[in-house]
Parts: sequence; C-alpha cells; structure tokens
Amino acid sequence: METAAPSIFLHFGPNWLQKAPMLRLMLPFITGIWVQSYCSFSGFNLLWAGILGCLGLACFNQLPLAWRYQWFWISGIAIQYLFLVLGMGVYWQQVAQTRPTTLLQPGKHALLLQLEEPPTERNKTFKAVGTIRQYSITDTPQYTTGKIILYFKKDTALFRQLPSLQPGTQLVIQANVQPIINSGNPGSFDYINWCHRKGIYYQSFVQMQQCMVAPGGHLSTLSTTLWRLRLRVLNVLQQYIPDTGASGVAAALLIGYRNYLDRELVQAYSNVGVVHIIAISGLHLGMIYGLFFFMLAPLERSAKWRWVKYVLLLFVIWLFTAIAGGMPSIARSAVMFSLIILGQWFNRNAPIYNNLSASACLLLCYNPFNLWDVGFQLSYAAVLGIVLFQPAIQQLLIRIVPFKKIAQLMAVTLAAQIFTTPISWYHFHQFPVYFLIANLWVVPLSGFLLYGLMALVLVYPFPVLAKVLGRVLSRGIEWMNVGITAMDQWPHAVWGGIQMNIWQVAFIFVAIAGASMGLLQKRMAGIFVALLAMLGFAGIRSIDFLGKQYQTRLIVYKVPAATAIDIIQGRNCQFMGAQEYWEEGYLRNFHLQPSRIVHRIQNIQVLDTQLTAPKIISLQQKQIVWLNKPVMATLTANALHPEVIILSQNPNVSLQELYRQWPCKQFVADASNPLWKINQWKKEAEALHLRLHSIPESGAFMLNL
Repeated sequence: METAAPSIFLHFGPNWLQKAPMLRLMLPFITGIWVQSYCSFSGFNLLWAGILGCLGLACFNQLPLAWRYQWFWISGIAIQYLFLVLGMGVYWQQVAQTRPTTLLQPGKHALLLQLEEPPTERNKTFKAVGTIRQYSITDTPQYTTGKIILYFKKDTALFRQLPSLQPGTQLVIQANVQPIINSGNPGSFDYINWCHRKGIYYQSFVQMQQCMVAPGGHLSTLSTTLWRLRLRVLNVLQQYIPDTGASGVAAALLIGYRNYLDRELVQAYSNVGVVHIIAISGLHLGMIYGLFFFMLAPLERSAKWRWVKYVLLLFVIWLFTAIAGGMPSIARSAVMFSLIILGQWFNRNAPIYNNLSASACLLLCYNPFNLWDVGFQLSYAAVLGIVLFQPAIQQLLIRIVPFKKIAQLMAVTLAAQIFTTPISWYHFHQFPVYFLIANLWVVPLSGFLLYGLMALVLVYPFPVLAKVLGRVLSRGIEWMNVGITAMDQWPHAVWGGIQMNIWQVAFIFVAIAGASMGLLQKRMAGIFVALLAMLGFAGIRSIDFLGKQYQTRLIVYKVPAATAIDIIQGRNCQFMGAQEYWEEGYLRNFHLQPSRIVHRIQNIQVLDTQLTAPKIISLQQKQIVWLNKPVMATLTANALHPEVIILSQNPNVSLQELYRQWPCKQFVADASNPLWKINQWKKEAEALHLRLHSIPESGAFMLNL
C-alpha cells in the first residue's frame, strides 16, 4: 500500500495534468498572486495564514495511515492552500520592495540619484531611468528609495556628454518631480501600473545646467560588465552595419535592444505577425541552444569531459539572457532550457509541462509582476500551444503539404497561434491575416541573420572580414524589412478594431480547452463545453454591440500640444483636430485608435482639420461650442446656452465674458493651449465658481449626451 496519496487535482485532472505535478502547484501559486493584487492582505496576516496551513498539514500527517489514505484530498487541499498563500506572500514582498519608502510630493527637489541604464537618445531628449538615493527641499537631506524617469533636454552643448554616462553613475540634479500619469484617453495603455510594477513612481524633465556628476556611484561588477558587453555589441553593430534601419533591427534581433527601431517599421512587423522576430524570445534562444549543442556534441563521447558540454551550454544560455536584458520572454526560455540541460546531464528527462510550470514559478517568485507582462503571457501561451497541438497539426499537414520541413514550420506557427491569438486580441486589438505566409520565410531568414550577427560580434577584431560580413547582413536585413513592409501593404493585411474584455477572453480559452478535449481525446463533453463557452462569448459581444448602437458621446483627447476631438453617434464618429491626427500613422494609432476600438467605431468623417474658425455643433438638442480664436461677431449674435465650450489654440478670451454671453455648464481647455494660459483660466474659473477641465492635467474630457 502506498503511503502517499495523490492530490485532488491528480484524481480528477486530465491525462496531461496527471503527468505535471508542478502544474498543479503553479495554478494556486498564480491564483495567490492575482488575489493579493486585488485584496492587499498585510504581511502579518499572510504569515499567520501560512503558519496555520503548515500546522494543519503537520497535524494531518500525524493521523493513522488508514485515515490519511481515506481522506487524501485534505492533504492535497492543504498543499494547494500553502502555495496560494506563498503566491500572496511573494506579491506582498515585491510590492514592499518596489514602493518608495517616502513618496515625494510634486514640485522642485534636489536629488541624488544613480543611473540604472545609459541614457538613450530620442528626437528631442535623452531618456534614462535612475534610482533616487537622497532628496532635499531645504538644506537637510532625506533618504528615500524609488525610481524616476529622466528626460534630459538637448538645450546646450553639455548634452553631448550624456551618451558617455555609464550605469551606476551618480548625478545631482535640480528637478521638478512629477508623478507618473496616464494619458487619460479612453482605452489607453495603463502606464501608471506598468511603471509602478517596475518600481518607477516619478518623472522629470531636466535642464543640463541643473545636472552634475557626483563621485561614488557604481553598480555591481557583474552588472557593469554586462552593460559594457552590451554596449560593445551595439557599437560593433553600428560600426559594421551603418544603415540606421538595418542596425536597429540587428540590435533587436541579436540582444533585444529596441531603442533604435523605427516606429513605423515595428508597426509593420506587428501587422504582418512577425514581431516576435524583433522581440527577443525563446525562438532566438532555441537557435543558440541548437547551434552550441551541435558544436559541443563531440564532448558527449568522453565520460571525462562530458560535464564540460553542459556547463558551457548553461553558461552560453545565461550569458545571452543577461546581455539581452533578462526580459520575461527570454528568461522563461533560459529557465526551461536550463532544466532541459540539467535533465540531459543527469539522464533525467522531465515532462515538458513540468519544465514549463517550474520555469513560470521561478520567474514569478523572482518578480510576480511578470504575470501582467504581455511578453510573459505570450511566451508561455505559444510554448503551451506548440506542445499540445503541434503534433496533431503536423500529422494533418504532412498529408497535404509536399515538403516535410515546410509542414513542420507551418504546424509550429499554427500551434503557437492557438493560445496567443486571444491574448493578442485583448492587448493589441488586431490579427495579422498573413502571419502564416510571413513566418514561412521570415523565421528561416532570421535564423541565418542571427547566426551571422553572432559571427560578426566574434570576428570584429578582423576589420576586413567584419566589413564584408556586415555588408552581407545589412543587405539581408534590408531585404527582410522591404519584404515585411510590402506585405503590410497587401489588401486586408490586418484585421483591426478587435475589442474584447477579460470575460470574452476567458470564454475563448474555455472553448479552446473544450474543443481540444473533444477533438484530441474524443470526449463529447468537451464539445458541449466549447459550444456553451462560445454561446457565452457571443452573448457578451451582442450586448456590447447593442449598447454601442445608441451611444452619443463627446471626447476631447489629451494629445501633445494639439487638438483632437471626436463626436460619437452610434458607431459613427466625426473628427475635429490637427491634420496629423487624422492621417494614418503612429500619432493616430497611439492616441485615438484605442478609444475608437473601445467604442466600436465603424465610420469616421472629418469636420475640420484646418482649425481656422470656431464652430457650433448641435447634438441631442444640446450645443457644443469649439472656440479656437476670439469670439466672432457671427457667433456673438447668437443666443446660446451651450453644454460645453472647448478652448483651443490659445484664444485671447476671458471666461467671465464668455459666461456672460453664453451661460455654460462646462469649459474645457485642451492641450493646444499653453499651461500658463490654462492656469490663468483655472484661477478665473475658481473665482467665478465655474467648472474648467484642464486636459493636460486631468486627461481626456468625456461627456455622454
């Protein structure tokens, strides 16, 4: 008779779950992280919860063997409970470490900080992240923690020394510290939470005259060495691949450095469905692992030197991961490959589900915020899809595709999309129609380019050879960029405007799980579950569409130093604002498109992009006045009681005079007005007890009509 009984998950789980005990522990661990993110239990309460769980499990193990065997499920539940508490504790600890010990109030401060990364050049600024060590408002220094994003203005010749600043450099600056803020536009990215999960709570624009280098700063020897190695790689790529576009892709492909990438090119890669090529992932690490596994194969024949092969493999895997910045997608692959290498070393091959679960638990223990990282989600979803579905898809494709290698590549691509597609719909609101065609040629080509870039870094001491190889690689990258850009122009290349909430995503995953059970394991119950899930998905979607048919809303967006206004009626939209926000491109896609996706806009018309005259707009028997210059006689002659007056482009008007002519419930000052003018209006509004919404300070203005 066995002394240990399986847990409740083993007893009732499917076959693949029975082979993965680590997965049964990972699920409550992840649940604990998620629960703590919403409930925020104190560390003291979590400690007592863990102690009580351990005592309960210890008491259960003191029961007679027959009782333990009969009530085996109690042991399983106790272990799941402990991992649930462990997940909550890990999240609590991470929040305690990343939160500043003292929250700085907005305003001018003298800061002593240490750079965490070298400054990277942008169009008008240099950007860097630093850790605050001390601050002072008066002459008394105060100690604190917390990170700050610094934007150094290119205002004097002093900015030339910024690129030479190394990580670990200490700076003393006079800065106007501001909290991290969101754009406030509907559907926009939650930048505040993204920064807080990285320990970043502040931002500041810094004049170079108010900045000086202080002695004493340094990072650890390992961190400094890795940064210097990374910078050396970047310098080699820029030297021997002089084309800016090609060198940017080369840096992203080799070490995941994306600061030199063109925004429009990144959008093209995303639209075609091959953005994983420039977002370093397990694909890159797999290529490197395969290359070195082949090169070190002769060591396998010698019992004396066999261990060297696996030590070198581990070293190469983690060196590449460290140089690539240790992003979640590459870290996941590094942990997985490490477990595989250790299994090969000791002749123990664990199920892939165990490796996946173990790597996820380790990464989440190190940083539980990875659970909300899109790269982390997509990486594990892709691998799980490949493991579960690739064999069945490949068997089907081999019968109809003449070349086996092409069938294998197609099977991997299709299998990876099964779980990643709902996640991409949720986060990016689009689907690349030609992803299969693109991956068939981009993945092999990127493999050759990756090996070539590795060779370039190794042969750079030989300038003649490095120059020839650099030209070949530059031409290959240019061909890849041209091909992807051309595919992006194909008709219907992107199925965009996809809007799904978290419940719809959950229903899709349940449907995939049910359909998989029905088709792969021949269980009709799975088909029934899939049909119910799709019915729930369709119900939520139908209700949302019905609600959007009757919406009427005014939105004044927060856009940099410009005007952008949408008037939404049903699923139709009328736009007023700057020309660059009407044209297709990064500005429109970043600032306006998320809102239009949320509101399920189908048709867009232009009311005005010239911004030459004020307008009066009537909606639902209510008037909206858009004022972009002093009040004109044609307008003042009208007797109005507008619902909203929108002030744009710094009109020389007084709120008191406007209110006397047009009694108005709400004034809105958009971001095309200078801040000093908005502050004047705010003071005037406070004195007159009027409502003024400042777009630069409070985000987008939305009004249901």
